[in-house]
Amino acid sequence: MAQGNGKIVRLTDERLRRLDRRMAAVEEAQRGTNARLDETNARLDQAVDVLTRLVRVVAAQNDRVNRNSAQLNARFDRLTRAILKGRTADHRRMSQLERRLDTLERRALRPNGS
Repeated sequence: MAQGNGKIVRLTDERLRRLDRRMAAVEEAQRGTNARLDETNARLDQAVDVLTRLVRVVAAQNDRVNRNSAQLNARFDRLTRAILKGRTADHRRMSQLERRLDTLERRALRPNGS
């Protein structure tokens, strides 16, 4: 093993054992990290599944609301047209009644022979 001066040194048994222990500790830590990553990935997959189902539910509800809204708009348009038609007819009838009343009042106020 080089120590920076280009010489090769022999590892003692103690150094080899320490290196083995350190490598074993690193490998164990890596296994723990991998296990936590697997658990996290599983939870993320579950969350994605739940969110996907929720998106489908919300999309279906949105479609239903849009259909209902279109139906309500059509009904409101029909109601508006009916009200306008009724008010126009009422206005015409009132105008006719006013003209008739004016005519009757003029006749009633006229002197008798004219």
